[in-house]
Amino acid sequence: MGILMSEELEVKRIICNNGAGGCFAGCGLLAYIDKKTGKIVKVEGNPEHPISKLWVVYPDPFSQEKFVCYDRATIPDFPARWLYHPDQLMYALKRVGERGEGKWQRISYEQALDEIAEKLKELRDKYGPECVAFIEGTMRSDTFWARSRFAYLFGNPLNLGDPSTICHHPGTAVEQCMAGAFSREWPEMSSETRYVVLVGTDIKEAFPPLWAAFTLNRENIYAVCVDPRLTETARCCDMWLQIRPGTDCALFLGWIHILMKEGLFDKDFVLNWTNAPFLVRTDVRKLLRESDIRQGGSRENFVVWDTMRNAPAIWISEEMIFQPQDAKPSLSGTFKVKLVDGKEVECKTVWDMLWERVSKYTPEYVEEITWIPAEKIIETARMFWTRRPGGIGAGVSLYQAGKNASDNHIAMVIIHLITGNYGVKGGIWPLLRARPGPVINGKLVVRESELEGQEFIKPETKLKQIGMDQYKVMSWAAFDLYNKYYQKVWGIPQNSGGHTLTVSMPLIWRAILTGKPYPIKALIIWSGNPIMWAPNTKLVIKALKSSNLELCVVQDYFMTPTAALADYVLPAAAKGLEVPYCCNWEDYQEAVVVGENAVKPMGDRHSDYELFRGLAIRLGFGEYFPWKNNKEAIEYRLSRAGIKFEDAIRMGLLTSNTPGYLPEEDKPWALIDPKTGKPRGFTTPSRRAEIWSSILEDLGYDPLPEHEEPFESPVRTPELAKEYPLILTTGGRFRPMFHSEYRQWGMGFREQNPWPRCDIHYETARKLGIVDGDWVWIETRRGRILQRARVGPHIHPQVVNIGASWWYPELPTEEPWLGGALISNANVLTEDDPSTLDEKTGAWYCRALLCRVYKAKPEEIPKFLLGK
Repeated sequence: MGILMSEELEVKRIICNNGAGGCFAGCGLLAYIDKKTGKIVKVEGNPEHPISKLWVVYPDPFSQEKFVCYDRATIPDFPARWLYHPDQLMYALKRVGERGEGKWQRISYEQALDEIAEKLKELRDKYGPECVAFIEGTMRSDTFWARSRFAYLFGNPLNLGDPSTICHHPGTAVEQCMAGAFSREWPEMSSETRYVVLVGTDIKEAFPPLWAAFTLNRENIYAVCVDPRLTETARCCDMWLQIRPGTDCALFLGWIHILMKEGLFDKDFVLNWTNAPFLVRTDVRKLLRESDIRQGGSRENFVVWDTMRNAPAIWISEEMIFQPQDAKPSLSGTFKVKLVDGKEVECKTVWDMLWERVSKYTPEYVEEITWIPAEKIIETARMFWTRRPGGIGAGVSLYQAGKNASDNHIAMVIIHLITGNYGVKGGIWPLLRARPGPVINGKLVVRESELEGQEFIKPETKLKQIGMDQYKVMSWAAFDLYNKYYQKVWGIPQNSGGHTLTVSMPLIWRAILTGKPYPIKALIIWSGNPIMWAPNTKLVIKALKSSNLELCVVQDYFMTPTAALADYVLPAAAKGLEVPYCCNWEDYQEAVVVGENAVKPMGDRHSDYELFRGLAIRLGFGEYFPWKNNKEAIEYRLSRAGIKFEDAIRMGLLTSNTPGYLPEEDKPWALIDPKTGKPRGFTTPSRRAEIWSSILEDLGYDPLPEHEEPFESPVRTPELAKEYPLILTTGGRFRPMFHSEYRQWGMGFREQNPWPRCDIHYETARKLGIVDGDWVWIETRRGRILQRARVGPHIHPQVVNIGASWWYPELPTEEPWLGGALISNANVLTEDDPSTLDEKTGAWYCRALLCRVYKAKPEEIPKFLLGK
């Protein structure tokens, strides 16, 4: 496959983003443009693009061409089909009837911005700038920084609702508190990888490029799949552990139990690079600080027990040395330490406190909780040590587990840390956000954190963020702590707008409906469809229709159920197709991907950057958005490193070429800082990886993980389980759909997967009188929906799995239809009561719910479902 040359065609080097089939790996594509019509006529993988080269390409069964992933192989020209679909929005619409009536007036984009800005001024003056909330979707932009910049200049505390709360970001946030960085959710999947445990993720469906890397290196990898479903990924693994949904944390704690009990851990790393030897006061369950035992001591220095002197010694965090310097810390033990006030207290090491937590999680106990045989738990635990490097590859299911969401990730990080699989090639590497980049010829490309304008938000404004006092780990409360230490080491801030700073969606809807803690009066929603992805759909619709909400703006590509309830609907220009693209994945990566736009924006479509810039100009702070369009903003980002836009497009991916920042350098904490001549360490208060996170402790949380039984389950609510005897899991990925996108007929994706599927075991189905292909009701205490039964042996008999985010664009978007948002949408069944959410992050349960399933009567099935 090479670049097709023709006098009639112009070739554009674009980045796969919008119309990408649900992937943001940043692969390069070649778009061929008809010079006469200015339209895309062909799209194929760019064989010269650095990211595309990382993945195994899929062959087209009908030709000799190859594509970078499954989606390109099944529908090579899908980006063009998506862009030119007749349902694409072209012009701004203003509501002229009641919300949900479907009555619209076409207006210009400029008029829409004029009217929206005027209303925002009115609401800001009456209720304060915090009365606005922003809602968005999954990684559909390279300019999230523009949203943050607008919010901070407007005076908003960043009341941001986003599906990241149930994506990977609860893990991102807690790992920032533990290690000052965020590791990949998966092992590297390279030729050096020897052990992979895939938990709650079918990578063949969820992320085809990773599946390609996995299959390429399959011979040297021993693979375990932890999933109640026998997915295609599970079929290709060496071992399948059929877990009870919602019990992953118990399994992880059971693994830690075995690793510690059998001495299967990297003692040198644990002793010298983690805070395992730090002392914890057992009376208050808090780390012992220098300030506790010395008058005038620092709270940021910690205490160990020196085996050389049989006395306390101080870890000087800033200098990364002990005092005395030759101290030999004990990893285990109970000690009496005298405090500065003369009181003597009992202390134990973090390592022993961890053992106390996991000691009850014996293989037999974990088997009772998880359904996984004890001998399999033991065998898979040992391989974290005997088959290094490797690690756990986690899907979003870990973060859709309500009260276990953040503790799932804490336990997973501890496993990687103690077994020496953290930050090493072939294991959990590279560390994301561990260091800024790319640094090219000694110059750093401008980061999103430098563009988002953190300098514009006042400390007192941050305190107004909704949920700041409830779910602190994904709020300014945690961010300002871990950002402080990142800046100390690297001299540059973390990215506040990268979705570790979000408001749990249930709080936003309640603020609209109740006015507590203060009223949310306006929503700006872009590239997001919360009616489909947020929990408790009926409450979402109620909030969006409420007269308390005085302004609702949606910028999107299609008329979605959410857009149907807006006051203004603005047409979005597609990133990578109509707008150039420059992204380093919200500063998570040390590289930047750059691509040009294939065509000019159609109709009166504008980018999200132009949305926020246009509003900023009208609200009086346009001078802080000096770049007229996306291209100018990209040129600014590249300029410091001396790179021209055209050169960046040709390169496709910009990576560091400066020692200390090189992509192949693992263990970034051990790299020498040229300014000090010492290792940089971790960007945490102690400069070590913190098994017992001092930041989580300061926020008032128990830093160690603990399994909690789901709020409704056969164990916790046995009486309810008699009425709803099956365990429901939602959200499993299915190609070629992605979240609520690509449901329109005519693109080629809906044709491959036309109807929502309910996976049910054949024995369970037989008892219920259900056969394959039947339309069935799936019902919880909160509601019921219709999906089509897929019967087989591929799922546990007590578990049901349903497709998420289903709506039907072929239906009218006015009420009562709303595009079929209540017919098959899994979130009709989910719970959003704040008492059930993860206490650290506000993540809700999409899995481990109780349900019942029964066959739908013919008269209950809408006729359109019986059509194609």
